[in-house]
Amino acid sequence: MKLCRICLVGMGLLLMLVSCSDGDVSRDDTEDFIGGLQMMFLNAGMSESSLVLQDFSESSPPGPGFSSAVSLEGTHENLRALRDPFGLDSIYGTWDLDTTQEWVHVDPNNPANAVLFTWEYVDTVMVRHDAELLIDSLEFYGGAADTLPTKIWVGLNLDEVDIAWLKFGAHYISDGEEADSVSLIYRIVNFFELGAAVTTDVDVDVEIDSTLLDSIDFVGTVHLWAENLVTDYGVDLSVTRYANDSGRLTLGDSRGWDMVINASEDVSTNPEYERRDVDGEITRHGEHAASIEGVLWDPEDVTHTSVVVIIFSDDTEGDYTYLGDLFGSFLE
Repeated sequence: MKLCRICLVGMGLLLMLVSCSDGDVSRDDTEDFIGGLQMMFLNAGMSESSLVLQDFSESSPPGPGFSSAVSLEGTHENLRALRDPFGLDSIYGTWDLDTTQEWVHVDPNNPANAVLFTWEYVDTVMVRHDAELLIDSLEFYGGAADTLPTKIWVGLNLDEVDIAWLKFGAHYISDGEEADSVSLIYRIVNFFELGAAVTTDVDVDVEIDSTLLDSIDFVGTVHLWAENLVTDYGVDLSVTRYANDSGRLTLGDSRGWDMVINASEDVSTNPEYERRDVDGEITRHGEHAASIEGVLWDPEDVTHTSVVVIIFSDDTEGDYTYLGDLFGSFLE
């Protein structure tokens, strides 16, 4: 899914947070921690499983949305297309990519109520592998108003060895139009796991939006996490939007770093602009490392410029407006 791809990108970035030496919380240590945030996503995007998925998507497999993304895009329209009309249940069985690069429906009855794609994958050093992608455990919302999926499991293997899996789950409000919770877990076997969970009040409209943090419009929490299974290094990120449009971002890692950013509700008296005041703190093992302060404007122009400044423990300052931009996009 595009949703999956964005989670992969975001969680890979989290996995790239750098290690910091023991001792005082210096500006160098703190900048290492912050700078690692800018490198999130590279890890997952360059993994073997991601390259195999990219190869699969470029082969234009049959089914809804497969040819345009690494996997299924997370919009309502594409999630509905999994079922009706002409969704996954219309292509159940086994498909093989033949030597002319055409997908052939070699067995429409096996596996039952699932889809198996088989093809030859050529890796970066020109070694050929037998690749398989299985879409299974499909369940759909039972209401008459919709056909949105409640469960999906996707497994990927290379030469009969499991290399990755993805698990999607969702719970829908009774009319079937909106979800009050969505979860997604993606694991690259023996390498890392990342996940996302979205929860909100059932009284608030929530759409499964393809851009996740960029345009979700709801009151609730987005929780993202990642763990490097080789090093046991983990990162946990939560972003909460409150009913008054204020918000809070918390990020922590298993090496003792924590960051909190708060954004106020709109405090502008100009109806053409929104202004949010920002404050926060970075700590390491509970010790103060830096303060965060600033202002976010929407829209921005020459007289309304967003600025987020980090004041380090030695009283020097650095401009990290990109952190505010990421957070602010969630509140828009």
